[in-house]
Amino acid sequence: MPRRRPWRVRAELAVRRRCRKNELNPIRGLSRQTLTEIVRIEETRNYLWPGAVGESLRRWRCFVYEPHHRLYDPRHPGCTEWLCCGDPVLARGNLEGAMRALPRRAARELRVLVLELDEAY
Repeated sequence: MPRRRPWRVRAELAVRRRCRKNELNPIRGLSRQTLTEIVRIEETRNYLWPGAVGESLRRWRCFVYEPHHRLYDPRHPGCTEWLCCGDPVLARGNLEGAMRALPRRAARELRVLVLELDEAY
């Protein structure tokens, strides 16, 4: 069996490192294993997209610590664009769906972060 050339092996490794699937969006307070599980469910669930959990957690955190967060009116959600104004109710729903889909240990780690925000709200 012919062996692969070292330069070819290194080239394939570089491609794998650049792959979006292997990039993890860091979420403070979560282990690497939990981040890997989050990437897995974001790829397999149709209600989540790549980076949805991290983005939803940031959106929920911004809403909770916003000084005027009690003025949110779901009848007037702003411009209705997720990337611009975002919907905090949808963000919290995404987090709940992710916590239900994750394995027990990973869900527990994420739940700790979300419950801290819920307590502050």
